[in-house]
Amino acid sequence: MHQTAIDFVVAKDIHLEGIFTKPNNSYKRFPTVVVCHPHPLLGGNMEHPLITTICRIAHRENIGSLRFNFRGVGRSEGVFSNGDQEQKDVKAALKISKLMPGTDVTRLALLGYSFGASIVLQGLHRYKDTKSLVLISPPIASVLKSRIIKDKRHKMFIVGQNDGVVSSIELQRVLDHIQHPVRFHEIQNAKHDFLGETEEVAERVVEFLLETLEVHSISPS
Repeated sequence: MHQTAIDFVVAKDIHLEGIFTKPNNSYKRFPTVVVCHPHPLLGGNMEHPLITTICRIAHRENIGSLRFNFRGVGRSEGVFSNGDQEQKDVKAALKISKLMPGTDVTRLALLGYSFGASIVLQGLHRYKDTKSLVLISPPIASVLKSRIIKDKRHKMFIVGQNDGVVSSIELQRVLDHIQHPVRFHEIQNAKHDFLGETEEVAERVVEFLLETLEVHSISPS
């Protein structure tokens, strides 16, 4: 994979680290997904197995990706703020992704996993340039407090059947009131960390991105 380590700036000169993965078939403009990792105080960062697997499968299907560390995580500067300032990090990540050579700025997606999903939900109004949203194991409280109910973008929610943090049943009830288009996938036997199920989750995510971002797949038939 063609991966580039990047450094980008948020307000007040806070530098964040990220990895931009560019498709091999990049002579054409390609869509890009910005990927937000789970809670850093629980070991979440841009190298989480689910995060890297999603980026790898996306690359296979000619989709660019930017994964990054929130402020105070890894070599990203600043102090972790438990969601108060991380929306600015996502906004900056989307901005830099648009500037990467080859990115089709009309075909951007935003993905958040757990804490990352919470940050995406909190700042929906800040990310209007995105065409598709993927929310993996989003905290129920964050879903209820957000503007997702009336959001008209393509949306996909994924949760593990045995997730001890996010109730699959409760999430499905909430989604009954959300404006379409919306998709829901329950990963059988999976817990919150999706250990052993990262490939299935990634395949589901990329299948959704291929359709909603109108990507011409280059994987073998």
